[in-house]
Amino acid sequence: MAPLQLDTPAHRITLPLRSPALWVDLRYPDGSNRTMKGFAMAWTSTAVLAQWIEYSRAREAWVSAACCRRRSLAPRSGPPAPGRA
Repeated sequence: MAPLQLDTPAHRITLPLRSPALWVDLRYPDGSNRTMKGFAMAWTSTAVLAQWIEYSRAREAWVSAACCRRRSLAPRSGPPAPGRA
């Protein structure tokens, strides 16, 4: 089931060179909510085109900017992958 989403904005859309990481609070037609790790693919002053992975598929939706917050990407720790020492 797709989350509720806004109409695609018609103007003043910012397209970044790199998509910032974010947490996006998605709302669904059945009244349920879900917070997903994602990226801001574009935005306006009031809306964000959020992209996230769900069931191994990339999904995206325009959501209210109030439903999004920045997420920091921490470097991975642990042993290097084989062949990358």
